[in-house]
Formats: sequence, structure tokens, C-alpha cells
Amino acid sequence: MENARTVLFVDDEPNILKSVQRLLRQEEMNVLCASTGEEALEILSQTPAQVVVTDQRMPEMSGVDLLSAVRERHPEIIRMMLTGFTEIKVAVEAINRGEIYRLITKPWNDDELRATIRQAFEQADLKDEIKRLNRVTREQNFRLQDMNRNLEEKVRERTKQLASKHRELRTAYVQTVGALAEAVDAKDAYTRGHSERVGVYASKIAREMGFSKEFIERVYIAGLLHDVGKIGIRDSVITKPDKLTREEYEEIQAHPEIGAKILEPVDFLADIAPCVRHHHEWYDGSNRGYPDMMRGDAIPLPSRIILVADTVEAMTSDRPYRKAMPIDLVVAELDKYSGSQFDPTCVEAFFRLLDREGECFIRSEVKFDIYEFIEG
Repeated sequence: MENARTVLFVDDEPNILKSVQRLLRQEEMNVLCASTGEEALEILSQTPAQVVVTDQRMPEMSGVDLLSAVRERHPEIIRMMLTGFTEIKVAVEAINRGEIYRLITKPWNDDELRATIRQAFEQADLKDEIKRLNRVTREQNFRLQDMNRNLEEKVRERTKQLASKHRELRTAYVQTVGALAEAVDAKDAYTRGHSERVGVYASKIAREMGFSKEFIERVYIAGLLHDVGKIGIRDSVITKPDKLTREEYEEIQAHPEIGAKILEPVDFLADIAPCVRHHHEWYDGSNRGYPDMMRGDAIPLPSRIILVADTVEAMTSDRPYRKAMPIDLVVAELDKYSGSQFDPTCVEAFFRLLDREGECFIRSEVKFDIYEFIEG
């Protein structure tokens, strides 16, 4: 298939590679396979490819090491990891060293894997288009000195196109963050979708409070990742249907600090780390808050907003030990602890939203429309 899109799968298990080839046989793409990292690099030196998907645990060269090498030698290639291991170190290294586009866990869903591969090719096309537009913009700038005012509108149009492509790239970053949050929620069937809903509720509260689009997006991403530290908590503790022991509760209380440590090394998420670390602090600074018992305005504002959103989502969702609570009990709880656990301004913003939107504010299928915030 000449001039077709090309994807390279790397896995030391032949059955996995055969399964992938069968899955993608009807797709309009070339599917290349390699069983080691060295073999994959040799193929890429000879054959152009737009996408590389690798397993993590392989002999001689790990998936993270391979993606790091591909990033250095072929930075234009879209990099993804397909693995059955969701260790903290692997996730952080894959994002930080390999700058991956997606982290996919085994066993995969066939339709989702096909769709993700297609999206990866679209991302490759997007990066090529951004390069082209950058080159065109530079060339236009060199000629601007000899152009008259009638050409200024064309320059503005080119700039608008470039800004649009960069917004799409920003959306891809948000989707990558979302995939990491879904991996956390997947540890407990009762919390599936919890992180997305908290992120959306928090973004709506932030918008109600009159903040900028940039701040609203930051609040959304912080809400999406507020529980990422639970990757480091034992599944038996997270999914326990009974009351936690003192030791188990202390283990759960470590998740904000673990989450901050995961995010701090990742450049484009570093400003999110403090918001995640402090989303369980109490507004009055009491020792019921953790990890640092901060007080009032010393607590990052996104953290204070997320605490309200997290409480609303938790109380209005089914849990192993209770059914979802009616909205009037949620309102009573927030009102009771406003000024002690919760920032009163955040509570009031939520009440205004509830008065205006009613219970349709709380929907299990709610999603964050990043384009709404980008376009204003």
C-alpha cells in the first residue's frame, strides 16, 4: 500500500502482534511489527512511520526507553504505550521522557484501539500542518516589509489558522490527561467517571465566579487529576465496602501528596500539582484537613473549588455502602460546613448554579467542552 499511513507495533509477545495485525487488517494503513526495541529503531531508520505503539516490559530495552529514543531520533512520530502494567513510575516516565500521546492498557477494547490509532494519525497530520503553517507564516513575515496595507488582512487570517491548530494541540493534551484520570477511576467500578464529573463541576463553579478561560481550564484539569495519587493506593483499600481502619484511612489520606509528586516532574502539569496536593484541606485550617492543615486564602483557590465539586459528586453518586443522596441533603451539608470545611464563596457560587440549572446540573454523562472555553 504505497503512500499509506504506517503504524509500528512493538511487543515481545508474537500473539499480541498477530492480534493487532488481524484487528487492523481492514484499516487503510500499513501495520509494521517488531519484537524488540532495537529492531523497532532499525525499522524506523529505513521506513517512514507516523505512529509507534509499544509494550513496556520487554527484554533489553523497555518501552519507556524505546519511546525516549524515538522522541530524540524521530520527534515527529506520534508515540503511544500499550501495556498491562499501570505502575506510577511507568506512567510518569512515559509522559515525561517519551512525551506519549496515549497510554492504553491491556486487554484493550478493539473499537477503542482502532479509534485511538486513527486519532493518532490525525494528530500526526495536525503536527505536519502546524509545521507547514509556521513555515508559511515565517515566509510571509519576510515579505511583509515590501507589502502594502491591503495584505494585512491575509496575515491576520494566517495567524488565526495557526492559533486554531495550536488550540487543537492543546485539546490533545487535555485528552491525554483525561486518559490518565480514567486509569485511576477504573480501579473502582463505583467511581468510574468521577474525575471527569468533578472536573466539569469545578469548571462550572469557576466560571460562575467570573474567572478567565485560562483559570477555568486550569481548574478543570486539576479536578480531572485530583485523585491521580490513588494509583499508589492499594486496590483493597480503595474498593473496600466497609468502614476503613485507622491505618487504611491514613493510607487514603496520602493520595493528594502522591498525586502532586506524580505531576511535579511533568512540565505542562507542574502548576496543577499544588491544586491536587491541597484539595482536602479544610477552610478553617483544622486538623481534619490534610496534608498540611492550611487555612483560608493560603489554600490554592482551585483546591477550594475542587473540594466543593468533589463533595457534590461523591454525595450524588452511588457507593458500595450507600445510594446517591438527594440534592436537598447535599445543599444542607454544604451550608452546614460553609466557612469550616468549605470556602463560603465557592459554596455560594454552587448554590447560584443550582438555583439556575436545577438538578440537571448533576448528570452522569456530563463532559467538559474545551472548545466552549477556547472560543469563549
